[in-house]
Amino acid sequence: MSHETEEDIKHGRMLKHSNGDGEPVDLLKLAFHYRQELGWTDTILKELYAFVSFATVYPNQFAALVDSYSTKDSGIKNFVVVAIALSELGYHALSIRLDSGNLADLSIYAKKLFAEIAERFNKPHFL
Repeated sequence: MSHETEEDIKHGRMLKHSNGDGEPVDLLKLAFHYRQELGWTDTILKELYAFVSFATVYPNQFAALVDSYSTKDSGIKNFVVVAIALSELGYHALSIRLDSGNLADLSIYAKKLFAEIAERFNKPHFL
């Protein structure tokens, strides 16, 4: 399935809180909120749409394959905004899988970014 536009995931972006309370929340809207707050507005949108779509189906097993043209500037950051949004709803993202590039460098970058997010948003499970 292609995730080129918001329209492509119109039926795959709503998610209830992990405890089942309340109305479903628009996970894409929540991810956009954190994307904006973090100033990461240049990430690749179709990648974000795919992550949101996957996360709504598997919120307890969200693990993302990060293999984009810009792993540091888009892929890892898109994972993070979806992971923060899931966390707000009581879920915990599991992992990323780095598929190509300098894996040691990308791993160090991701771990540093996760630590910064953990501190900034008081999300110790990001470590």
